[in-house]
Amino acid sequence: MRVAVIGGGVIGLCAAHYLERGGAEVVLLERDLVGGGCSKGNGGWVCPSISRPLPAPGLTLTSLRWLLRSDSPLYIKPAALPRLAGWLWDFRRHCNAESYAAGVAALAALNAPTNELFRGLGEEGVAFERAEAGTILAYGDETEMNETRALLEGLGEERVGPVEVLDRRALAEAEPDLRGGLVGLRVADDSHVRPESLCAGLAETLEARGVRIIPGTRAVGFVLEGRRVRAVRVVKRHDAGPPVRSGGGIDADVVILATGAETAALAAMLGPKLPVQAGKGYSITVRNPGARLAQPVHVSPARMGFTPFRGALRALGTMEFSGINQRLDGRRVAILERAMRRYLPGALQGTGRVDWVGMRPVTPDGLPAIGWLPGLDNACVATGHQMLGVTLAPSTGHALAQLVLDGRSDIDIAPFDPARFA
Repeated sequence: MRVAVIGGGVIGLCAAHYLERGGAEVVLLERDLVGGGCSKGNGGWVCPSISRPLPAPGLTLTSLRWLLRSDSPLYIKPAALPRLAGWLWDFRRHCNAESYAAGVAALAALNAPTNELFRGLGEEGVAFERAEAGTILAYGDETEMNETRALLEGLGEERVGPVEVLDRRALAEAEPDLRGGLVGLRVADDSHVRPESLCAGLAETLEARGVRIIPGTRAVGFVLEGRRVRAVRVVKRHDAGPPVRSGGGIDADVVILATGAETAALAAMLGPKLPVQAGKGYSITVRNPGARLAQPVHVSPARMGFTPFRGALRALGTMEFSGINQRLDGRRVAILERAMRRYLPGALQGTGRVDWVGMRPVTPDGLPAIGWLPGLDNACVATGHQMLGVTLAPSTGHALAQLVLDGRSDIDIAPFDPARFA
């Protein structure tokens, strides 16, 4: 079986990995550089403990207060409102306790094999930076902390591992450089990876096993025969000059669309409409910073997180709906800078800095779309992972490979069926 995976981010790479391990002949197409999109500058958290849908009870009222403020954690650009109106209405419908609880349970089930699969990648020879250091969820007071604690306890220790309560003194002892007088929860079984190294390691391993990876190649259409995709039409971008149309397509028995926020446009070429919007996120990575952390920390009052890597620290956060674009808005970067100065003084001082922006794919119900596209016999999709792409990548790739090769998966992906949007 020949499978064409479109998208060289962490989701597409993991799908290619498990497909190849299952015996498929795989070709992977990436429009730019492998791992160079939304997978590049994210936090790399592998945290089933905070895998939750974005639409949450009460978020609608909060977002109305933030809506027009470009310096707020959640910003919807006014010019984008007419195009987003229908999607936002559907998003609002899912901001209720019932939808949220169902989404949390579905994501917990998808996350169940996450840590085992990440360890398996290392055992199979994929080289990447990973630390099983746990995470800390930090709060300004005990009210929100206790709400999260109750949620984690409801999921069960077998899903999220042991959770330790840290009062102000205990948190200050655990992370001496962290300021703000915070309390927190430490989730010991969480881990984190450096996403750039994960993507590079997967690509290197895939190529060593004979998978054909074609960077600089954009999918621009498909050859259809009834309900089946026969080939992917591509445009090859050379190192210099304008795009040049290739002489033909890439033949495939199965096609997987895993191009993040741009997956909706590709799926529309095949017929199905996917309500995926780009939720723009930002990060700042400082080399050899003047402040250190022992593990990733999510600071709830700032709605942002910090991730320590070898020789670096990454601050990340904010959510902006302004369409698919790579504009790096200084006002959004300033949000991260202010939080870094407040909660981790010295973190901005280092030997180098990289500011980054990426397009997170978000569905109105906050759940990924994973599975067969309705109306087609051999086209799959994997998108809509919002801020959870790294956490969910191995389980998504594993489930898709089983679905394609065996017709079913031992991971329950029914809640993520793309047909729910039909």
